[in-house]
Amino acid sequence: MTAALRADGVSLGYARDAADVVADLSLAIEDGQVTTIVGPNGCGKSTLLRAFGNLLRPHTGAIILDGASLSVLPTKAAARRVALMRQQPAEPTGVTVESLVARGRYPHQGFLQSATDRDRGAVDRALALTGIQHLRARDLETLSGGQRHRVWLALALAQQTDILLLDEPTTYLDPAHREEVLGVVRQIADDGVTVVLVLHDVNEAARVSDRVVVMRDGRVVRECTPEELMDADLLGSVYDIGFDIVPHPLSGASIAVPVSEVVDFAPVPPRGVIEVRGLTTGHRSDAVVSRDLDLDLPLHAISCIVGPNASGKSTLLLTAARLLPALAGSVRIDGVDTRQGTRRSLARRLGVVQQGMRPPAGFSVADVVLTGRNPRQRSWRQWSAEDEEMVDGALDAMGISDLRDRDAGALSGGQLQRVLIARALAQDTPVLFLDEPTTFLDPGHQIELLDLIHRLNREHGRTVVMVLHDLHLGARYADHIVAVKDGRVAARGAPDEVLTPQTVSDVFGVDTTVTTDPRTGRPLVLSAPTREEG
Repeated sequence: MTAALRADGVSLGYARDAADVVADLSLAIEDGQVTTIVGPNGCGKSTLLRAFGNLLRPHTGAIILDGASLSVLPTKAAARRVALMRQQPAEPTGVTVESLVARGRYPHQGFLQSATDRDRGAVDRALALTGIQHLRARDLETLSGGQRHRVWLALALAQQTDILLLDEPTTYLDPAHREEVLGVVRQIADDGVTVVLVLHDVNEAARVSDRVVVMRDGRVVRECTPEELMDADLLGSVYDIGFDIVPHPLSGASIAVPVSEVVDFAPVPPRGVIEVRGLTTGHRSDAVVSRDLDLDLPLHAISCIVGPNASGKSTLLLTAARLLPALAGSVRIDGVDTRQGTRRSLARRLGVVQQGMRPPAGFSVADVVLTGRNPRQRSWRQWSAEDEEMVDGALDAMGISDLRDRDAGALSGGQLQRVLIARALAQDTPVLFLDEPTTFLDPGHQIELLDLIHRLNREHGRTVVMVLHDLHLGARYADHIVAVKDGRVAARGAPDEVLTPQTVSDVFGVDTTVTTDPRTGRPLVLSAPTREEG
């Protein structure tokens, strides 16, 4: 195989006076293959992809395309060869899905040139490949996180380049849409496009890749086949946690299952409830998401809300927290209506981590976490020793004390996610609402976070309600599962009552295999084998 794109001894970073994120790295991307880069948060995966996409210039070394330095190519010429789907792009306002995807055609158009039939065809194909044709006239800000993520993928596909770089393309997606996106990746690779992925899910990496690149601490530590990636010692050394490698019960394919430090997953008895009664949610009265929703969530337990993209999960959480107005109905926490009192008083009882939150410009990590203490302050009161102690404890709990003085805007997606969760921990509330808390986290940090959540619940009685797309993690950590579809409750109960193959098929429209995790006794939800695997 040849390599049109490669890194030659590159060192990459975001400030000349800061340590490089990637150091003296060389890597050739083989043409016509799917190459997936895996590794822990902060190891330089996304940074390397930005350099391959001509958005970041190396401090030393060079990115080579067709034998010449990529940096000398005019921007439009480079964009006709290489397309990049970024991890957390800045989202414009007031644009429709179709108009945003059409921006992928700009590199192929002259100044003030109108869209051609070829441009329109490329946009139509990109919308079809990502399954969002029905959203083409919708405003971007009215979409769910998963829908917006597919719009950005469609934008990259519309560029119609022969090299495609995708940074976490399955993030925010439910199981069915993850399978669709992985299928699109294989389809375009089979059509001759060179694809470079960054993925945190090592099982997805093994399923979709021709070749896997393993990174740690800004360097490549291993290049291997998908089969070689499924090695407990290799994964353990990369992510600093244990892994069980188990055979899929139907296909026999190897599955990597991260090991938790939690030993006792016995459910806790509920004491009190969060009552949702007649709740109608939406961004406005003509854009209703859920209607007349009735639901009880146990207090002092861990509840997990699962469901397809745009089924109303995040909207329910934000409405219950008064971050979106309820169109009708009420939410009561232990008998107290959340509409009573001020938002500040509610924020002393309820902490929220929203999907896709961004820190203010120029804020350090410690500054962001410190804002979690705002509901505890009075206008005349200075920051106290207790505030500092809570911030230090939250930073330590999330393993980011060494980042406290870093610019929060310069962090990787996974690092920023841990900062936002630390902010909620510093808020020190008896109830936590977490919308996709494992987003952008590598397997080690996912388990570390969910183990922490489990301890907060079991040792301190914190009530946790979280939205998750990973059904296995939901099954492992939740006491109570709520499955929603089309804005309504489709099933609820204990994990083994809800996460059955039939219910998962009914709710998500995807086939799964459900077995028992021998370590936890909880359901182990596995993707059904593909035709090649089975």
